[in-house]
Amino acid sequence: MKAAGFMVAVTIAVFGLLPTSALSSTLELAPKAETVGNVTYISGGVGKSEAAAMRSIAKDYALEIVFVQKQKQTEEFLAEVNVQIKDTQQNIVLDVITDGPYLLANLPQGRYLVVAEYDGNVKQQWVRVGINKHQKIVFWWPIIDSP
Repeated sequence: MKAAGFMVAVTIAVFGLLPTSALSSTLELAPKAETVGNVTYISGGVGKSEAAAMRSIAKDYALEIVFVQKQKQTEEFLAEVNVQIKDTQQNIVLDVITDGPYLLANLPQGRYLVVAEYDGNVKQQWVRVGINKHQKIVFWWPIIDSP
């Protein structure tokens, strides 16, 4: 009886520790997903831990967008990028301001125009979202030198 009780206690203790596993920690560090219409998305990736969490879950989303500004010797990740994703009829299916350098989105299968604006500079790119296919695009902005 005592051995069985001990095993139950050990089992409860082990399963009680599971939420602190690496997978759970990664999910806890990632921002919460939001849904607009039929698009589910996550925006974030500020700081090393949150960026790592976003990268680890990116493959679970149909579209991964990264926003970067080239500096003199390095690249700097950007936040507060205005993003619109439009379908082929130019209907806006997602309109957000990013909370970090990563935007992950699950969109219905189809072709979309991604329009991103940062500091008055607009970039755009077409992307095709397929079933069980991950697409990644990176928007680069040049450094803007101050006068």
